[in-house]
Amino acid sequence: MIRLVLPPPLHYQIKTAIVPLIIKIDTAMKNFAKLLSLLVLVFAASFAGAQEMATKGDKTDSMDKVASKAAPTVVQLSQVAGEYTTTQLNLVPGDYIFEVTNTEVDKDLGFYLQDKDGAQVTNSGLAKLVGNGKTSRTGVVTLTEGNFQYSCPLNPTPHYAVNVGTPQTIKLSQNEGVYNEGNLELVAGYYVFEVTNKKVAKDLGFYLQDETGAQVQDSGLKELVGKGETNKSGLVFLAPGTYQYSCPLNPTPHYTVTVK
Repeated sequence: MIRLVLPPPLHYQIKTAIVPLIIKIDTAMKNFAKLLSLLVLVFAASFAGAQEMATKGDKTDSMDKVASKAAPTVVQLSQVAGEYTTTQLNLVPGDYIFEVTNTEVDKDLGFYLQDKDGAQVTNSGLAKLVGNGKTSRTGVVTLTEGNFQYSCPLNPTPHYAVNVGTPQTIKLSQNEGVYNEGNLELVAGYYVFEVTNKKVAKDLGFYLQDETGAQVQDSGLKELVGKGETNKSGLVFLAPGTYQYSCPLNPTPHYTVTVK
């Protein structure tokens, strides 16, 4: 007997052909979704890393800016009964911290810094009053060009001058027994004296006197100057008047400094 084998119905054939294709597409979509998720994670990690680097860069820049700013100069002052032992300050414009020590007074002392109008300078108060043998500091005080005064009303002390200005440099040189520049004419203001030993085979100095013969404050050289060397005085404030300079170690004549 002949058995006829008929082909499956058309819808079955279609289903048989399509199902594997759907499975492949579904697998591909799942793989694509995984790949997309991985790309998102990589992008997020990269973005976070970039933000962290930028933040670190900002912090580094800020730290560099802070580091590049000069630290405040500490000015040390001490009090005995009725007075400060330092009676005048000559400073350049800038930031300062005043450190005050009570060396022998058996009560709490303070520090009062005033501008030319008599107002207390910002941040110039001590962190706390200073007892006998104790020390205290002000905050950071910014001083611009001008004239100030400091005192202690609790001691009480006189008012002492604080002269703040940008100095001019006066260059002087010595040969055997002489300064080469002779007499000087200056205007009132702030000066640094720079002294060079040209040819003298020993250490030399610089001595600046006021009208009473007293040495002008901070006018001494930081170090004596050997042959061929140069050194500077501290910051000197010269008010109108007549002064003299010389070198007792050379020795030289006394030269007149007229300040108008």
